[in-house]
Amino acid sequence: MDTNKFDIIGDSYWDKETGEYAGPVDGWLGEELVSEDDVLLAMQRLLKYETELKAEQLAMQSVIDRCKQMVKDKERKVQWLQARYGAQIANFAKTQLVGKAKTWKCPWGQVAFRNTQPTFTIHDEEKAALVIPISTDAVQLQYKVYKSKIPKEVQLTLVEQYPDIFSVTEATENVSIKALTATDTEE
Repeated sequence: MDTNKFDIIGDSYWDKETGEYAGPVDGWLGEELVSEDDVLLAMQRLLKYETELKAEQLAMQSVIDRCKQMVKDKERKVQWLQARYGAQIANFAKTQLVGKAKTWKCPWGQVAFRNTQPTFTIHDEEKAALVIPISTDAVQLQYKVYKSKIPKEVQLTLVEQYPDIFSVTEATENVSIKALTATDTEE
């Protein structure tokens, strides 16, 4: 083995070009296994390496599981704080808005108020295809209904006439409370 092609890290050779493991430094086996003792030694090392690998995998999984638990604990704290004080924070922030502003900011985060559009919902597409006016491009032969092609006034009429097939959600105000993080402040 040409040792100039390898780095020695710990008790192992590592290929300089590929970074691949290239064998142990102690040279415990040659290029070929020539006897039963060589095969038994190779099997013994294989068992040792597999055992070490499994131990590292279990240790890694243990760390990952603990990190996941820590993340869950932090999520619970965030959820509790938002459930307990979110409405109060939003109410205070709303009183602090000036003019047409929709976002209140402080050094630790922001509270944004946004209005959503009403949502038109079709509960039964087959029935809907039968009652939507043909003059719209909303219904095709395969009875696929394209909600976006139904004019707003037709949507409202359909909701009035067929409440079991159509509905419209009311426009709502969404409140987003967001604390600043390191990635928010980087430019």
